[in-house]
Amino acid sequence: MPEQKTQLIEKLTGVYTSKRSYYVELKEKVKELSKRNAQLEILNELAQEFNITLPRHYLDKTIKKIYESVRQILYLSRIAILTPCGENLLVSFCYISDDNCSKGIEITPDDGESLWKAMDNNSQIVWRRGADTKDGFLLKQGLEVAVINPLFTQNKFYGLFLVGSDRDITYDPLDLAFFRQLANQIAIYLQDGALFSEVNRAKLEWEATFKAVRDIIIMVDPELKILRVNQAAVEFSGIAEPELLGKKYCDVFCTADEPCSECSFYEALKTREMINFQRQLSDGRVMEVYGYPACQGQKNLGLVIYIKDITERLKMQVQLLQTARLAALGEMAAGVAHELNTPLAVIIGDAQLLLRTTPHNDQKYKILKDIETCGQRCKRIVRGLLTFSRQEQYVFQPLNVNDVVKEALSLVSYHIEKSKIRLSLELDEQLPHVEGNSQQLEQVIVNLLLNAKQSFDEDEEEREQRITVKTGLDQERNQVFIKVADNGVGIPQEMVTKIFDPFFTSKGESKGTGLGLSVSLGIVQKHGGTIAVESEPGKGAEFTVYLPPSRSTADG
Repeated sequence: MPEQKTQLIEKLTGVYTSKRSYYVELKEKVKELSKRNAQLEILNELAQEFNITLPRHYLDKTIKKIYESVRQILYLSRIAILTPCGENLLVSFCYISDDNCSKGIEITPDDGESLWKAMDNNSQIVWRRGADTKDGFLLKQGLEVAVINPLFTQNKFYGLFLVGSDRDITYDPLDLAFFRQLANQIAIYLQDGALFSEVNRAKLEWEATFKAVRDIIIMVDPELKILRVNQAAVEFSGIAEPELLGKKYCDVFCTADEPCSECSFYEALKTREMINFQRQLSDGRVMEVYGYPACQGQKNLGLVIYIKDITERLKMQVQLLQTARLAALGEMAAGVAHELNTPLAVIIGDAQLLLRTTPHNDQKYKILKDIETCGQRCKRIVRGLLTFSRQEQYVFQPLNVNDVVKEALSLVSYHIEKSKIRLSLELDEQLPHVEGNSQQLEQVIVNLLLNAKQSFDEDEEEREQRITVKTGLDQERNQVFIKVADNGVGIPQEMVTKIFDPFFTSKGESKGTGLGLSVSLGIVQKHGGTIAVESEPGKGAEFTVYLPPSRSTADG
């Protein structure tokens, strides 16, 4: 009975209804709070993943994860990210994917009016089927509702974040705010990804440039331990890059004699100023070395060491110096030629006059003929030296080097044999012709023969003194050669690299001017050839003139 009274009172006063409404409302509040907490958890988890993982390809997995997480609290059937592609938009990420929405599909402005509106206004758009807009792309998806979120950060557009539903549902304002927050996180991720790609691209470009430089580049720490090397350094050292790292620079690349305490690199680290010096390697190459200090504030990070092979540059400088000296020689030769040509003309003329009145069987006839021949030869040599010194063009024609050798020997063989030097001749009669000037090449052979004659010790009479002249074809080089070899005193090793320098001589002022080999090398180079030298002190020297065969014989 009391219970019935209580129920009657509750019905009359409405207390029961209020309790039930209260519990229903409380249940809805708890459900709403749970959904908001789930949304916050999704945003927090997404932010953590984006902070850890930057590679762009990871977004595929993230999009799928977002879809699966959001679907537990909000209904949706598709999410996608559209990125700029020229004047259009490109589906870069999509879940769930099908023929109408898959990665790589392009969307034109005529097929996505609402998409472009969200992009242009930088505002969230809620699209519904039946809207008076040209949105062919959204209609093809079978969507009833789509929430379009622009991806902007720091005033830069990265794309659109699209959330779609195939049911006609209504997302409340807090749901729409949640989608905007998701879009903000994705925009930051895309921005970071773009920056990461840019930095990575710059890093790859720098590494490619670093490796491509043909000069040696080495990065070392303040203790001169190697941090990084380029490919040129690896090739120079002959040690693989992983094995080089951590080694002391001095143990691998240094050729200095001074102790490490006097190392120029330590001075550069101390003064924080660039240093530069040259080092000559055991093989004769000359390297120019630069050390650039790398600093960060007051902290020394190490050095960037740059090493360049300047051997060819130095050779070029020597060649330029030689050219300058020869130019000066040309000026001198012009005056000398003028002074010599007049008496030579008189000598030649008088000899020719006497030859006309002297019988051939007269003993004087041969002497007069030698005077005329030598006078003509002197005249050609003076003219040839002047031509060479002025770097004028020669008149080239096909010729046989054997004829050149014979002509040169006819001028000096008497003087050689008179000195009790045995002269041997080994001529290859099957040689191809060369393109050249016979007078100039004769001058070269005469110079080499006279040098060979002067290489003997005049006081030595115990062993046979001999000069050998040999011609042939070097099959490996495909070049005709003329060798002039002697068994004289030879050339000291330290002089071999200097003997072609203008005015360099080891014979003394009475025996040479130091121009013979310099002029000879210039003539041979003008013929497209070179002169090689082999010598051993006490055993003699061998000079080999290499000349390319003429094209007609080479092709034939």
